[in-house]
Amino acid sequence: MSVHDPQLLSLGAAGLLDPASERRLQEHVRECPECAAELEALSAIGSGLSAMPAPAPPPDLLARTQARLAVARERREAWQLSLAAALCAALLTAVFCIELEPYFGPLIWLAATLVPSLLGGSAVLVLASRRHAGRMSL
Repeated sequence: MSVHDPQLLSLGAAGLLDPASERRLQEHVRECPECAAELEALSAIGSGLSAMPAPAPPPDLLARTQARLAVARERREAWQLSLAAALCAALLTAVFCIELEPYFGPLIWLAATLVPSLLGGSAVLVLASRRHAGRMSL
């Protein structure tokens, strides 16, 4: 270690260096009084912090965390199911509009306007109305 590396000094003071890096740090500290003083100060801070009592986590912390994760998972799954249902409904509406329109024209177009609006999807309605408008102009 020929250059002063504050990150390496911090990791060395915390005892988080691999053996090769630790050896390089010790060699540099023997030759550099400035880094030796910094390493000693960081080590003193680290040992002082580790001597302080750590607060105990609340006893129900694990249960609360698991409950929040379960709620988040349920919301995500509900959203995915809602999206899948909306896409299936849109696809079925489009297929029925295309295939059954010659037989049940007004009824199919009524369904094509109601189903997407109930599901909040207007893409099928726009596509269906364009297709219907194209047939009307022919």
